[in-house]
Amino acid sequence: MRHQVLRGKLGIPSDHRKAMLRNMLLSLLKHERIQTTIARAKQLKRFAEPVIELGKVGSLHAKKQVRKLVHEKEAFHKLFTVYGPRFKDRQGGYTRIFHLGLRVGDGAQMSLIEILPDPSKENEPRIIRTKRPETEEEKLKAEETKKSKKEAKKQDKHLKKQEATAQEESRRAHQTKDITHSHVSQGRKTDKGTGRSSSSKKGIS
Repeated sequence: MRHQVLRGKLGIPSDHRKAMLRNMLLSLLKHERIQTTIARAKQLKRFAEPVIELGKVGSLHAKKQVRKLVHEKEAFHKLFTVYGPRFKDRQGGYTRIFHLGLRVGDGAQMSLIEILPDPSKENEPRIIRTKRPETEEEKLKAEETKKSKKEAKKQDKHLKKQEATAQEESRRAHQTKDITHSHVSQGRKTDKGTGRSSSSKKGIS
């Protein structure tokens, strides 16, 4: 009996899953760390570490194997020139995962997966800080940017509303025209007449 046959499938088709893992691997090689759910991070760890192992080898055959998965020149070059020499004395365990808490909305467990730094800095935590404006000029610039984005969003919403109104008016005009044309073609009496010639009007005052 086969147990755990659904392990690592992430609830998506195989083609979609493979493409997603390739894209996540590409981002991981370029930026050294990415944020994703804990389930996807665990699967990415299993997918990425053999590729980094090939980066340590650096042979022509290894490069051909990596080329099947990594299609961007920057990530491909960084794998063999940065990560290969960095892990030349390490046997496995090239990535690590940090738990970040629950995601707002669906409550998914989020995580940060990253490639290990240099051996001298491996035990140091990688703290990600967002830059905040410190000087008055930076604060004013940030406020102006925020205000301009808000105004642009408001203007875009107004334009969309105007476009929807114009489309509704056009639809109503076409509908009225179609009704009038139908009445005229069937000889019904409208404000424009019956649609029949005077010789064909019988019994209509």
